[in-house]
Formats: sequence, C-alpha cells, structure tokens
Amino acid sequence: MALSIHDNELISYEVQCEARTIMLRTEYRVKNEPTEFTNVIFKGVQGYHFENDAFGNIISGLEPMPVEQFLAEYGAEISESYHMGGAPGPWAADLGTAPVYLGEQGVQGFILYSSYGLSGWILAREISVFPAQQGVPADHPQAGTL
Repeated sequence: MALSIHDNELISYEVQCEARTIMLRTEYRVKNEPTEFTNVIFKGVQGYHFENDAFGNIISGLEPMPVEQFLAEYGAEISESYHMGGAPGPWAADLGTAPVYLGEQGVQGFILYSSYGLSGWILAREISVFPAQQGVPADHPQAGTL
C-alpha cells in the first residue's frame, strides 16, 4: 500500500536553498492509536510557493501536474514573482521556453492542497514519500526510504 499524507498534520517544512530540497514532516493522529510519521522530500526544486500557513495545517492532498499544465495555471503568478524579485529562477524570464527547460531537467509540478491552512505548489525533479520515526532526522539511516 502506498503511503498517504491525506489528513496528516503538517508539523514542519524545511527549505534548503543551496541543496534545492524541500522537506515536509507530517503526522497522522488518531485518538488511542499510535501516531504515524510520514515525510515528503522534494529534490531538484526549481521553485515553490506556499501560502496561508495556519500553524496547525491539515493536508488534504499532494498531486503531480505536468509542467505545461502547471505553467498554464500558475504562469501569471510566476511571471509576476520573477519581475518583482527574480524568483523562482532565470528560466521564469521567458515562460514560452520554460516548458522545454523544465522538461529537460525532468521537473514536474506538485500541488499541495489543504483542508486547513498551508497550500501551494512545488516545481521539482523528484519526490519521495517515506515513513519516519519521531525525532529521527530524514537523512538518518533509521528514517528509511521507499
């Protein structure tokens, strides 16, 4: 069975700029049951946007989206962000050629939906969803990977 983060609480997220990674740490809590710890790591991040952090966020889903569809939906936001501050990167200067560049990099879009709080998107080359142990860093051998 594939791991799910549906209805998980987002405990923290970490953006490592130089490494171009984002980690989401989540917990699924049910009364009188052991807490399930699940982490999500995005690698090869080309851009992201999170909003509405409620400091008690509940994830409803995380869906992949092809780059072409992603840029059609979020292109105006990306273009404005690029013109205001240079983010998310030089590829955003010309959204006409961005699908080719991002495609060559193996990048796809991921949409983060929430029932409550934080939502947004990530453009990344790779995603990993894996069980984690409380208090064990994601890069520790005991964290495990799928």
